[in-house]
Amino acid sequence: MKALTLAALIAAAPVATLADTLTLTAPLAGGTLHTDAVDMSVYYTAAEGDAFDVTAKYVAKGGESEPRTLRMRLEDGDSVVFGLPGHSGASWSFARSNGALTVAAEPLYSQLALN
Repeated sequence: MKALTLAALIAAAPVATLADTLTLTAPLAGGTLHTDAVDMSVYYTAAEGDAFDVTAKYVAKGGESEPRTLRMRLEDGDSVVFGLPGHSGASWSFARSNGALTVAAEPLYSQLALN
């Protein structure tokens, strides 16, 4: 049984490294997401009207020396999905729901397979 469980975990490992998700439930709590090409750190602060001001800093692995910054304001129920300029192969989604911010990095091929 242990060998079967280990084999299942090893088989799933490459998929887990390609998709990354984090959920933030408190202002100024942050986290980092990773893809093969980009590392992204994300946090949010409370804004007027119960909105979240989201800040994400990202940097390319092994090349780009200066981090780039994304900023957006999300109300409850808002979500957005986009790619990063110059970094094909993955999309990034930001979703605000029930007092939490969920951010995910997904390889584009997995989205194409779902359509």
